[in-house]
Amino acid sequence: MQGLGRLSQWLDVAFLAIASAALRFWGIGFDLPNLYHRDEARYVSIPLNILKTGDYNPHFFNYPSLFFYLLALAYMGYFLLMASRGRLGNLDGLVLPEQVLPNVVGRATMPSQFLVGRGMVVMTAVLTVLLLYWVTQKAYGRRAGLIAALLLCVSPTHIRNSHFIAPDVTMVLFVVASFAFAFKVWLGGKRADYVLAGLTAGLAMSTKYNAYPIVVALVAAHVLRPGAKRLNGDIALGILASIAGFFAGTPYAFLDLPSFLNGLAFELRHYGTLGDPGIEGQNALVWYGRYLLRTEGPLPLLAPVQAIAGLVESRAETLLILSFPVAYLLLASLGAVKNDRTIMAIIPFACMLAGGLLDRVLCALQTWFRRQGAGVLPQFAAAAALAAVLAWPTWQSLQINQRFTQDDVRTVVSEWMEDALPSGSRIVGEYYAPQLVDSRHHFRWVDRGIDQPIKWYQQNADYVVFVQNRYGGFYLDPSRYPREIAAYEAMFTRFELVKEFQGGALGNPCQAKLYRVTS
Repeated sequence: MQGLGRLSQWLDVAFLAIASAALRFWGIGFDLPNLYHRDEARYVSIPLNILKTGDYNPHFFNYPSLFFYLLALAYMGYFLLMASRGRLGNLDGLVLPEQVLPNVVGRATMPSQFLVGRGMVVMTAVLTVLLLYWVTQKAYGRRAGLIAALLLCVSPTHIRNSHFIAPDVTMVLFVVASFAFAFKVWLGGKRADYVLAGLTAGLAMSTKYNAYPIVVALVAAHVLRPGAKRLNGDIALGILASIAGFFAGTPYAFLDLPSFLNGLAFELRHYGTLGDPGIEGQNALVWYGRYLLRTEGPLPLLAPVQAIAGLVESRAETLLILSFPVAYLLLASLGAVKNDRTIMAIIPFACMLAGGLLDRVLCALQTWFRRQGAGVLPQFAAAAALAAVLAWPTWQSLQINQRFTQDDVRTVVSEWMEDALPSGSRIVGEYYAPQLVDSRHHFRWVDRGIDQPIKWYQQNADYVVFVQNRYGGFYLDPSRYPREIAAYEAMFTRFELVKEFQGGALGNPCQAKLYRVTS
């Protein structure tokens, strides 16, 4: 019987690995050789420069360094593989991506570099799903673990961000790993578990700064552990291990202190006071709640129910599971920046709680059907209930992946303009607009279309491209940006609409408009 249970667990792991990898590798080559993700070109250049120069200082500290070192290891394997196939003779062959408009859009000179980097991120995402299965199983049982892992497997937020060469998904892996060891601390409390929980917490912080509330989970596990002394050497060792983990992943935070402090200060200012147009003035908890309901379906409704039930029943594991997401949400709510990758860190914990609740509901449902002598109906009822919960996020994820397999709306606009507009046309585009390189037209970028008066366009442009990624934010908060909206509306009214394009951009729906400048 024990062997059968172990086989079932291995089958769960195999299914989850295949399903989560398939949903994340789908569309992994999106947009190449174009680079519309504003950070991917930079994030690839940093590890390539480490390999090419031997200088391990990334000279970039807006984010910590561990993610770039992991990428450097992946690119080391990539280089050796390419060399073994006669494709590269030395490191000079690792050509850096071209930054067409620095930190906004670029072009991959070697697209396979981006497939490797994106593939590494996918593997960290798959490992996160499997690790969540393990820790939820320890908390609530095998079926709850499977449900929680399935919820993360089909999570639209996790799937979309798993396509990008960015540190967010890898950070979530280390966060869940640290929690898994903290959970072991609560269960048994071996010294090695304290050290590993602290070490992986430090690695999470060394992947992205905002992971630091995960240390709260280690402290909570120690405090909630039955019979544990409030202060002892083990918890101190765990805290020290978290500091060591951070500096192991970001050593130049100490060795290049001025650059580290400047980079950290920029991020603190950006997240704390600047934000993104149209979102910075909204209440963070309300914004995140609406976002999760819109994308993750019933998950943000199920998780609080299980949390409340666990607190009413005085279940220590509920307090432990809540320790990180509550601390993280409180801190995130103080910032001006609000986006899907920020809230993604709490989604695995919401999946854990939802898995526990659904397991409890399914148990009650099956017991009731059996008492009614319903035969095989309990199994069908359980499957139908689970399918209903997974339906919305699965549908959202399929739509996201479908957009990744299609040309970005900006590519569509670029190709249309290249073919349809008169040769030599003077075209102006906002940031995030289509890129025209080696074109028969004359193209230039401006930050925002409204930064130049209409008269300037009449003197310097024949056509203007507006992309929703740039101007759309102002329309999200009309009371905060009445002047900007009025300026855009004046342009939309004054200029002649040539064509409107509907499509996708980085997995999200996006609109672009091409106007002819009129006198």
